[in-house]
Amino acid sequence: MNKESHYLVNVTPEKAFVRVFQKASYLNCGPLRSFFEESILEGRRNYIVDFQDCSSMDSTFLGILVGLALKLRKFEDEGYLTLLNLRGRNLETVQNLGIHKIAEISSEESPSDLHELDDLKNGVQGGAACSETIYQAHKTLMELNEKNSRMFCDVVNFLDRQKEDSA
Repeated sequence: MNKESHYLVNVTPEKAFVRVFQKASYLNCGPLRSFFEESILEGRRNYIVDFQDCSSMDSTFLGILVGLALKLRKFEDEGYLTLLNLRGRNLETVQNLGIHKIAEISSEESPSDLHELDDLKNGVQGGAACSETIYQAHKTLMELNEKNSRMFCDVVNFLDRQKEDSA
């Protein structure tokens, strides 16, 4: 694995497996958001995200996962998002935000049909999420439930003001 990479992927026509390493945050989740968007457009409906080697996650990263889960629910051939090997604080955070209600939580082993994991490339913009991605991720978390709405309203309001000031 490249030292810069925080995500390794294995993609088949039916599903995408993502292994998260170290800290999943706004500083490195831009490529993951792009990967999910492209995969949805390619018709992929099943996603497994493995947190075995993930030490922490921030709200931008989690908002991107929620966005993926909500998009999958809109399809007739409804797909799934499985969050694998969540433990400790990561599991608590997912449960506190209500994400466990829209994604499957599993402690099973990684799928045995994985042959090779590839680095998820950073792309042109690098790894950091742009302010619009951060804004959308937090708006998505707010839409999930009332508790999240109260928790993230200040972040969204701040980013709204920033957008207005730069316009």
